[in-house]
Amino acid sequence: MITLLFFLINLDVFSKIDSVVIYSDRVMVTRLANVYLDRSADLVFSDLPGAIDDASVRVKAKGLKIGEVQVKRGYKDEPHLDVEKLKRKIEALKIKDRTYADEVAVLKDKEKFLQTIAVGGPEVISKEIITGKVSPQAWRQGLSFMVDELLSAKMRMAKIERVRRELQDEIDVFQRELNDIRSIVENRKTIIFDGHPEGAKNYRIQLSYILYGASWRTYYELRAQPSKGNIGFSYFSKVAQRTGEDWENTKLVLSTAQPALGGAAPTPTPWYIDHYQYARAGRGFLAETEAPKEALIMEEVAVIAAPPVEAGVSIWYPLPGRYTIKSGDPEKKIKIFSTSFKADFEYFIIPRITQLAYSTGKMKNTSDYLFIAGQAGTYVGDDFTGKTYVPTIAPDESTTVSFGVDDRVKVKRELKKSKVSKGGLFSGKTKYEFTYENTVKNFHNKKIQCTIVDQVPIPQDPDIKVKDIKIDPESTEHDKDIGIYYWKISLDPRAEYKITISFTVEAPSDSEIQGLMP
Repeated sequence: MITLLFFLINLDVFSKIDSVVIYSDRVMVTRLANVYLDRSADLVFSDLPGAIDDASVRVKAKGLKIGEVQVKRGYKDEPHLDVEKLKRKIEALKIKDRTYADEVAVLKDKEKFLQTIAVGGPEVISKEIITGKVSPQAWRQGLSFMVDELLSAKMRMAKIERVRRELQDEIDVFQRELNDIRSIVENRKTIIFDGHPEGAKNYRIQLSYILYGASWRTYYELRAQPSKGNIGFSYFSKVAQRTGEDWENTKLVLSTAQPALGGAAPTPTPWYIDHYQYARAGRGFLAETEAPKEALIMEEVAVIAAPPVEAGVSIWYPLPGRYTIKSGDPEKKIKIFSTSFKADFEYFIIPRITQLAYSTGKMKNTSDYLFIAGQAGTYVGDDFTGKTYVPTIAPDESTTVSFGVDDRVKVKRELKKSKVSKGGLFSGKTKYEFTYENTVKNFHNKKIQCTIVDQVPIPQDPDIKVKDIKIDPESTEHDKDIGIYYWKISLDPRAEYKITISFTVEAPSDSEIQGLMP
């Protein structure tokens, strides 16, 4: 009987990252490799990041039968280039620090020498002057020189101390970065699997895996163009990655999926309620300052437009072209989509809170894009007006964006009347009377739309009454339950609009009213 033993050869495979799908807290990397096979072999993909999720590894190759896939941990023999760069930076800073330390040592020796002269100086001075060997003027100049040198040495040492502290802070920053990179790039993995070809030819192998250390977030640039009645809307992604491998000339896909939230819906459990038990000292109860041990334990445990593609419950944005983002690079800003939406502009004014007029634009998302909540920079024309926050906006959903303060719309609020009347012997009431006047003036050369908001106080105690509310002119809209009144007006160039609001508050004489005065 003859037994034939077959040994698979180990074949190191060169692969290149072709595409990455970036999520909010991780990335799916796809590598491609072309391999000629005429027999079965163990295919080895080495020097891969140590942060790979082993369970996420997938291999595909048409016409190639894939056997067991193994993920082995190892460490890189040669240091990574980034590690070497950081080491050189740290060493250069340490050399500079040692230079300063040597200078401090010299200055201290100089200080000791000058202090030795100062100690014996008075006796020598008196003898030299009495014998007439040295004039008093010469000694004064010498003493002045020693004082200047001592002060100069002390000031220089103080300055060096500050510089060395700054150097040490810089060294600490680089050292932390070095430790982070080492944990990512020097801790490597190797993926090995046996491949059995259907025939002798080239095979295209696709290897994919999930990695942590990469993310993307949204950023917007919103440009108000009131003369055109629209808002220029630019949708960007800011991509960051510290995965331990560089993305060279790689296709990028942004995904709105949030794997961190998990795929399973929560399970409902009974909603129990009970009487509240007050803690009392004594047998069977805990003292007020004592907490049950179980509770303590539980507390500790507690570009060019990238067209959207629906992918199950998420949206994918395949970015056109290819990009290079090296591990550890600063965030890369990439445009996803740019357009303009029709908008209705108006000024939003709340004089009681602030005497400023905020330019706002209401727009509707008429695109097919889902705009995810994120930070935005706002512009009026080419003028940067500040930053704001854009909520998530679905297709066909409307939102209002604030473009900051416009100084050409002046707002003024004046307290015209403030009177306090104490009640008589039998009434026991104090009456507070107020009258406010709000003025809005348009210094534009065009008509503007405004929404002006004012308020009257709402008592939270039945003993406090708000009466005699008078408003001129009458508000366009109001919600009396919460005491808010709205005026929607058109204001011609150089015109002004005045609103007068008055009210009376009655309260018990022996009480103090909180929040009444602005």
